[in-house]
Amino acid sequence: MQSQILPSRAALVDRIAMQFEYGQNLICLVGNSGLGKSYLAESFITDKYPEFNKAFVKLSAHTKDTELVQQLLENSFRAPLVDHKLSLSENFFVLYNEQPCGPCLWVIDGARHLSDELIQELQLLAKKAPDTLYILTTGQAPKILPEALDIHLEPLSLTESRRLMAMFFQELPPQEDPIFSTFLNESGGNPSILLEWQQNQHQLTLKSERTISRRQLRGFFGAFIAIGILLLVAVVYQKDWADLLRMQQDVEKTAVTELPQPTVLTTQEVLSEAELPKPQVQAEESEDTQSMGQHDVKSILNALTLSDTEQDTSQSVVPAQEQGGDVTPVPDLQSAADVPAVAQVLSEQAPPNDIVQPVIDNQTQQPEPAVEPVQVANDTQPQAISDNDWFMAQDSNAWTIQLLAVTDRTVARRYIEQHKLSQIRTAQVVRAGKDWWFVTIAPFATLDEAKQARANLPEAVLAGQPFFKRIVQIKQQIQQSQTQK
Repeated sequence: MQSQILPSRAALVDRIAMQFEYGQNLICLVGNSGLGKSYLAESFITDKYPEFNKAFVKLSAHTKDTELVQQLLENSFRAPLVDHKLSLSENFFVLYNEQPCGPCLWVIDGARHLSDELIQELQLLAKKAPDTLYILTTGQAPKILPEALDIHLEPLSLTESRRLMAMFFQELPPQEDPIFSTFLNESGGNPSILLEWQQNQHQLTLKSERTISRRQLRGFFGAFIAIGILLLVAVVYQKDWADLLRMQQDVEKTAVTELPQPTVLTTQEVLSEAELPKPQVQAEESEDTQSMGQHDVKSILNALTLSDTEQDTSQSVVPAQEQGGDVTPVPDLQSAADVPAVAQVLSEQAPPNDIVQPVIDNQTQQPEPAVEPVQVANDTQPQAISDNDWFMAQDSNAWTIQLLAVTDRTVARRYIEQHKLSQIRTAQVVRAGKDWWFVTIAPFATLDEAKQARANLPEAVLAGQPFFKRIVQIKQQIQQSQTQK
């Protein structure tokens, strides 16, 4: 049995059965789309004539005539051999002669997809079938089958519309609901539209929205202000925290890894920036350098001359200096046999305009025993300026400001005398086989003290780009120098 059907639709089913009994074998159920023609046809074939051979075929635009013939005959006869070269009526008569099938009920849903040939065959079988044959079709327009009886399917009333919806929906709005009543009126009694009802989408909410009180508004505003103040404080102190973390990272890095070789300006650049730009001062310094060089050369040659006189060898050393050029002192001259070397060094170090010609006249030379070399004292040579012992005795965590790094201790001494800074300490180390002198300002207990002291240095000293250095690094370099020696 069909599950549910309205009373008006059940009455229509009975009316169709009555028309068949009255002798009308071909009936067409006509109605617009959505009125439930297919549902009514299924109800009819299910409820009526249980003893008949029944065939229900739903047609579409892709259904072929041979498929329709095959389905109708297979549901009417037992294992029929259908000849597709014959028509529907011819196959029906042939099969009926072989094996009578008894009364049959054919329901064809979608009569508009029937071809003209099949329409004629159905009309022929409805008239001349050897046994009872009831044919029910559905269509949207009348007179699809000219000889069929058209029964029109009417829309549902408001009462039946609400009753139909009550069959499929457990909860429905009251009849007085304006939205629900409007929906029923506009649906026009079409079951397909009525069954599309969705209660959540057609409900009118009459409750007022909850408003925010003034107290809540003030609370939200106060919380917003507090969060804003916290953000401002975080932004203000963010830079200080970042600087502190960066300083700690720098301290840890310098404590673990050795700093690379410092980059300082050359001695000439430092001295040239520190000197006054006046021409008179430059001239006086050049004259002092020239006189000091002359004095050094004369002292060396006089010492050699005295040594030869004691051995009864008359020798004269005459240094000739032309054009007032600068002469660089010759350090660590060991014996009289180095006089030619002295002349060569003087000639190489003198400017292009200066000519130094030592003349040595040997008046009388007799075969004498070998003359022992006489040690020549260099009065102008700078004394050692090294505070290595002082550095080794200091705290390893203390800091220094390194001002200069040179391989000539004379330059280091001149730098110290020129700037006359306090707390000057000089370290002597060996690197790559050469002696280096580091001129520093020390000690400082913390890096902050060293930074403050660096800020107070003269501009001439700051031009050399001094940097900070821990005493523990200087100690390591001094120890490495001692092992190399």
